[in-house]
Amino acid sequence: MASRLSPVNDVVDYLLRSAIQPLLFPAEATHRIYWLYLLSAAAMAIAFHLYRQRRRRLLGLKACLAHLVPKAVYAHRSAFLDYRFFYVNTALLGLVLGPVVASSTVATAIARAFGTPAAGQAGPLAMAALTIALVVAMDLALYIGHWLQHRIPLLWEFHKIHHSAEVLTPVTAFRAHPFDDLLNLTLSAFLTGVVQGLFYLGFGTGIVDARILGVNALLFAWYLTGFNLRHSHIWIAYPRWLSHIVISPAQHQIHHSKAPCHFDKNMGFIFACWDALFGTLYVPREKEELTYGLADDEHLAFTSLRALYLRPFMRLWARYGRPFSIGRAAAR
Repeated sequence: MASRLSPVNDVVDYLLRSAIQPLLFPAEATHRIYWLYLLSAAAMAIAFHLYRQRRRRLLGLKACLAHLVPKAVYAHRSAFLDYRFFYVNTALLGLVLGPVVASSTVATAIARAFGTPAAGQAGPLAMAALTIALVVAMDLALYIGHWLQHRIPLLWEFHKIHHSAEVLTPVTAFRAHPFDDLLNLTLSAFLTGVVQGLFYLGFGTGIVDARILGVNALLFAWYLTGFNLRHSHIWIAYPRWLSHIVISPAQHQIHHSKAPCHFDKNMGFIFACWDALFGTLYVPREKEELTYGLADDEHLAFTSLRALYLRPFMRLWARYGRPFSIGRAAAR
């Protein structure tokens, strides 16, 4: 009897874990909405607000909440759709969606293809170099994926999901079609795998990057320094020189703007150098009033889970039989 019930118990256990998984994201540092990342973003938002207002006294709890989580943003229909999409996407697809090729597989293949990995133990400088190199490789991969999503009409149909948000909250970062996630994860796994493989050749397979709570130390620092303000209503722009090095929250908010002058700008994840190299960098000189969504109010067609998942396929089906252009997307 026990053996007959075992498959049933496995299915029930899988379903329970899937249902609980989204609720655990704030408790795990490997996820972008880890509580510490959210707390540090809130602290930055309050500090910048006090600085702008030239206030020397701390705000009360009510004033802080009004500034950080205004009802007009967090109770907006678009925000509620984000919450539902995040839960469903994570619960149903989070445990099965992954890169086509794992970075460890690529690293092993590189090491075997180009020679025997070095023996011995890597020192702290090699570890630091690997830590930085992996983040640079990941960031380049994400820029390439993002550039392709904006430039190739077929991919843009899926990426529209992310840009259909009418308000920005930290959960909006998860408003991405599984097809988008698959592309980004695969590109990231490939490039970081190549970097890891090259370090295996030089320092041996025992070399690892520096980690904090299981996260690459440099990436952990990025998440800790206001990452969650990128998808928020809080405008924080860095000095122009720094905005040419890393993407500020304001620069990413500009990326979501539906104004034509902001189309296809600031596509970097961490570093602004890729945008500078490929002509997609936009550094604001002052605070700009932004409206989010898609041109011609197309975002109004993305108001349900069904639309977020299926509308890209429906749009592509409507164009079936016509060759897909590989040039710049003609319409946003």
